[in-house]
Amino acid sequence: MLFTSLEFYLFLTAVFLLWLCMPVGKRPLVLLAASYVFYAWWQPWFVLVLLFCTLVGWLAGRMMAGEPDRGQRKRILIAAVGLNLLPLLFFKYFHFFNTALRDTACLVGWECPVMSLNILLPLGLSFYTFQTIAYCTDVYQGKVEAEDQIGDFALFLAFFPKLISGPIERGTSFLPQIKRAGRFDGELLVSGIQLFLWGVFKKVVIADRLNMYVGMVFGDPHSMFGKTAVIGMWMFSIQIYCDFSAYMDMAIGCGRIFGIELSRNFNFPYMAKSIADFWRRWHITLTSWFRDYVYIPLGGRRVTTGRWVFNIMAVFLLSGLWHGAGWPFIFWGGLHGLSYLIGKFSKPVRDRLRSWLGIRGRLAAVWQVFFTFQLVSLAWVFFRARTIEDAFVLIRNMFLHPDLPVRMLSSQFSTMLAFGFALVFVVLELLIYWAERKDVDLVQAIPPVIRYPGYAVGLLVIALFGVSSHEFIYFQF
Repeated sequence: MLFTSLEFYLFLTAVFLLWLCMPVGKRPLVLLAASYVFYAWWQPWFVLVLLFCTLVGWLAGRMMAGEPDRGQRKRILIAAVGLNLLPLLFFKYFHFFNTALRDTACLVGWECPVMSLNILLPLGLSFYTFQTIAYCTDVYQGKVEAEDQIGDFALFLAFFPKLISGPIERGTSFLPQIKRAGRFDGELLVSGIQLFLWGVFKKVVIADRLNMYVGMVFGDPHSMFGKTAVIGMWMFSIQIYCDFSAYMDMAIGCGRIFGIELSRNFNFPYMAKSIADFWRRWHITLTSWFRDYVYIPLGGRRVTTGRWVFNIMAVFLLSGLWHGAGWPFIFWGGLHGLSYLIGKFSKPVRDRLRSWLGIRGRLAAVWQVFFTFQLVSLAWVFFRARTIEDAFVLIRNMFLHPDLPVRMLSSQFSTMLAFGFALVFVVLELLIYWAERKDVDLVQAIPPVIRYPGYAVGLLVIALFGVSSHEFIYFQF
């Protein structure tokens, strides 16, 4: 059930009322049962994969906790990581590696009789696999105590608001909350509902409406030229941000309803001044996961320059592969890695050039934000395109026939409505960014006489202009 569906609204209401009626100590069990019902709703057999990862992670934690020998604990960790990666490698990457093997064999004239399987990817597998690996590693390193209650550990992995698309939680922050969970908090409930509705607005009014135009552009890149191709690129940048951050807002909002604070996953990524800054702001829990469990174990920055370059590219390429088992995603990750490295190595030259040109202060910041957004948007083309060739075609076409008018959807009104709401979102995002920097509660700063009618207007806009909701983009990862 989608977060924007009537089924989910009824499900969430029923779970909340049942949670409220239960004794405080039993409320986590309600959330655990609800999480498994929620997951089974998509496909009942998905639950078996989730149970496997849960048992492996919990048992590995208990075994490491009772093992004084560091070498033996390390072997348990390696086994746990390997077992957790098996479902991910099979369900998500079997077809990709199978196809790559076949293609490589054909290039050298060999026959490769590898069977072909049509495998359905369990939703959220990448997210709860990474959570389990992080937990096992943290137990091994002594950052978190092994959880003795399998029910609490199961809820840590399966908590339904974050189960399908994150955020990727750590045991250090989430498990203690389970121990304290169960107490009703009126302020958290109100802020949770507000955040959830803001997410609904971003999803159905902006992201899903923009999807119509983005689908037209990326669906036929050979026929899109000049301004149409550029606008399609920009609109996808807004669409994917609104789509993914909408899920995060709704997930965090749901968590607050039950007294659990999930991790923040976005911090105004399109206000970033560099690619490095962008990845500190975009999908924060994934970035920190790769930093702590891939980049630092590889040596981080405490290595030679050549090895550091390798570490950076390895992280970004793996990030691309995590997002999708396909060459466009790997290429997208590689582009970000190269942009990151070029930005780091060229910083002294760029700083001197800006100083020589007299570009300082706010003007320099605006230019950096604008330029970074263009780099990120160009990379998104490879993320969204069906093939690398299609991506290059669309980018090439951006510089051809600039005199052609902007292509519209079959309904010009629908096109202008999508562009208009995208502009409204940009303005609202800038207001929220300003308020956060000034430490102002934007909602509470609005007088009640305006705020409450504003809620009604927002609900009316969702009802009138929201379109039939699609699955969230990150469900496929």
